[in-house]
Order: sequence, then C-alpha cells, then structure tokens
Amino acid sequence: MRSRAPSLCILRFARLRKAARLSLFAGLVCLSASCVPAWSQEPSPGGIRSFGFSTSYSSDSSHILIGNAEQRRIWTLGAEYTHLLHQTSRFRLDYEGSVMPLYEETDPTVAGTMYTFAGQTIISAQPPTRVIYPVRGPVGYVVVGGVSSPITAITGREDTYAAAVSPLGVRISAFPHRRIQPGFGLNLGFVASARDIPVDQSAQFNYMFAFGSGVELFTDTHTSWRLEYVYRHTSNAGQGNLNPGVDQGVIRITLSLHR
Repeated sequence: MRSRAPSLCILRFARLRKAARLSLFAGLVCLSASCVPAWSQEPSPGGIRSFGFSTSYSSDSSHILIGNAEQRRIWTLGAEYTHLLHQTSRFRLDYEGSVMPLYEETDPTVAGTMYTFAGQTIISAQPPTRVIYPVRGPVGYVVVGGVSSPITAITGREDTYAAAVSPLGVRISAFPHRRIQPGFGLNLGFVASARDIPVDQSAQFNYMFAFGSGVELFTDTHTSWRLEYVYRHTSNAGQGNLNPGVDQGVIRITLSLHR
C-alpha cells in the first residue's frame, strides 16, 4: 500500500500538469480570438445604411458632352446618405441621396480693355462681366498715326455661392464582402444660387446630374473612404435666356460611417 502512494501522487500531478496545459492553451485561444478585429468576424462590411461627408473639386470645365461654358472651377462640401436596396455575393445596390450646402463656382470675367501706344497703356474699364468663353488673344486693334496696337481684354474671376441637392441616386458596388470595392454612382438633382450661373441672363435654378466610378476602401466594417472620378453637368434646360451649361470632370472624396 505504501508503494502505491507515490505513484498515485505522480499520476495526479501529471494529470494536473496536463489540465493546466489545456487550460493555458484554451486561455490563449480565447485571448487571440478576442484580439481578432471585427473585420474577420463580420466579413460583409457596409451595413444597411451609411452617413457620409464628401467634398468635390474641379479646376476646369469644357465641352465634354452637352455643356459649353469653359474654365469654371467648382468646389463643393456636403453630406450623403445611403440605404441598402439589394445585395448578392457579387454586387450591392444602394439608394444614395446628398446635399451640398456649400457649392462654390468661380467664373471667368472681362472687366474692360487696354492697349499700349507710344509706351503708354490706355485702359478702358467696365464692370466685370462673366463670359461663357474666356477671351484669348486680341479683341481688336487700334490705329493711331498709322501705327497699329492690339487691344487686349482685362480678365479676372468671380465667385458665386450656391447650394445643391441630389435626392435621387443609386450606387452599385462590386465584391461587397471585400475590403476594397469598385463602384459606380449616378446622382440627379439641382443647384440654386443667389444670382444666375454660369453667366448673367441664364438662371438661378439649374438642374444637375452626375455619374462616375471609383473605389471604396474600408478601414474597418463601419468606416470607409471613397475616391471617385465623376462627370457632372449643370444647366437650366432652356428656362433662361442663355443656357450654356457646364460640363466637368470632378474628383470626389467621401468619408462614410456605416451602420
């Protein structure tokens, strides 16, 4: 009986060591599982809805599709809302609406003419007038004493502040379960300003549509950054005496919070 006691103690000690090792291993597994970010536990980012803050900028305008007004710079700051409409393993379709309480348009102007004769510059000033096309080259010639001098325009730029709303829009995203998602968006809305844009005698109310593609990067399942290149057009649809329209290629950046 005495000889069995030490062996029994050794056996119990071995079992305790084994149990301790299993407990330690289980604890490490639980700890590592708790340290795994929610990204791997929730493989489908985006949620049901999102609230975003966006800014867009274009340094120029030209005739791309239907607009004619040139050299417009537009900068916007606003917010957007999206809501899931349908999702498959490959694609996701969302409703998208946005507001831009700050819509700044900078237009080229002509503020007079000038020419140089006998070393003296003669300036004829006028109130700045926004123009559809920027003035390039001489606008005429003056001949004094048989000497011809070119007349050039005095140019500048003017800012107009407005607000824009796009209540109708959709966004299609590919690979909705991945961290990086290419997508395509379409937005319809309008721009309202305190004076006619892009020139006088056009309209204070302009329709707007935009479409383009980009890529959205999820930093986690609830936060994403989206970078897009968008074609945007604004015009008054013939409601003003003039309707030059503005076509632009726009860079748009959006920070979204998903729920």
